Amino acid sequence: MKYALILLALVSNLAIADQCQSDKLSIHKNFAMGRYNQCQQLAPDSYRLTLKPENLPINPSPWYALKLESRQVQQIELELLVEHGKPRYLPKVSLDKQHWQPVDYQIDGQSMHIKLALPEGTLWLAGQEILDNDDYQQWQKQWQAKGLALIQLGQSVQGKPIEGLISHADSRDWLVFIGRQHPPEITGAMAMNHFVDEVLGASTEAAQLRKRFNLLLVPNMNPDGVYAGNWRHNVGGVDLNRDWFSREQPEIQAVHQYLQKIVASGGKIRFAMDFHSTHHDVFYTMPTDYGLTPPDLVDNWLAKLAEVIKPYPVNIKPGHNKDRGVFKQYIADTYGVHAVTYEVGDNTDRQDIADVARAAARQLMEVLQTLP
Repeated sequence: MKYALILLALVSNLAIADQCQSDKLSIHKNFAMGRYNQCQQLAPDSYRLTLKPENLPINPSPWYALKLESRQVQQIELELLVEHGKPRYLPKVSLDKQHWQPVDYQIDGQSMHIKLALPEGTLWLAGQEILDNDDYQQWQKQWQAKGLALIQLGQSVQGKPIEGLISHADSRDWLVFIGRQHPPEITGAMAMNHFVDEVLGASTEAAQLRKRFNLLLVPNMNPDGVYAGNWRHNVGGVDLNRDWFSREQPEIQAVHQYLQKIVASGGKIRFAMDFHSTHHDVFYTMPTDYGLTPPDLVDNWLAKLAEVIKPYPVNIKPGHNKDRGVFKQYIADTYGVHAVTYEVGDNTDRQDIADVARAAARQLMEVLQTLP
C-alpha cells in the first residue's frame, strides 16, 4: 500500500490538465485568444504545454497564449510541445496585454523551450501580440464616430456578427478590404489597421478616394476562430481562405451575398485586397496577362511603392489558384478585377509594418484614381 501511494503521488504530480496550479503559480487560458490544450507540471519549476490544432488536416500555424499568475518572484521553464506541426510564432510577454517584449527561446524539433523570470503578479505569454474581438469593436467605434456606417453582413458559425464598415461615395464603384481570415495572423491585421487608417485619414488624397469610391471594410472575418485562438480555421473546421468558391461557411456567405447585392443594384467591384501573415513580406497578385482591366494596375502600384520605400524590398509573386478558393482568385474570376493578398512577415519590425502599409495605401490611392 505504501508503494501504491507513492506511485499515485508521482502520477498526480505529472497529471495533464487544461491548467496548472500550485501554491506558487497558476497557468490559465481563460481570456480571449487564450490557447493551449494541456498543461503538465514536470518538476517544481518546469511545465509542459501541449499545443494541438482545432482539427485536421491543417496548414500548421501553432498559436498559443497563456496567463501566468505568480504569487512570488521566481524562475520557471516552459516547454511548448506542438502536435501536428512545429513552432512558428516566437514568444512575447506582456504585463498588460498591450505592450509586448520578445523573450529568449530555443527550438528543438517540435518543442520550444522558454526560461521566464516571473514577477509577482500577472504575466501574459503569447506567440504574437493579442488583437482580439474587443479590439476590433473599439477600432470600429472610432470610425463610426467619424461618420462611417457599421453594418452586420451576417453571422459566424457561433452567431457572432460579421461586421463591415462602409464609406459611401456618390458613385457605383466599390473597393473591398478584408482581414483576419486566419486567427493568428496578427502582423497582417496590424498592416490592415495602418492601411485603413491612411485610406480613411484626413489627407487630400484620401478624401478624393472616398469621394470617388465606396469602401467596404471587413477587418475580422473569423471572430469565432479569433476568440478561440484557433491555428487557422473557423469553428466549422474550415480554412476560410479556401472556401470562396464553395461558400459552405456562413462567414464567407455573408460577404459574398453583400457583394452580389452591390452588383445586383448596379454597383461595380473595382479592386479588392485581403491581409495575411506568413514567414516574410510578400504581395500575391494576379498575373498581368490574366485578362483583368487595366492589366498593369497592380504592377504600377507596386512599382511606385518600391520606389518610395527603397531599399525596403517589395516582393511580388503573381499567380492564380483556380481550384483553391482563395479570396483574390474569387474576386478576379467573379468580378473581373484585380485583387491582391497582402502578406506580412511574422517577425517584421512593427514600425516597418506601419510605414510600409501606410505607404502602400498612399500609392494605391494615387493609382486607383487613374481607373477609367
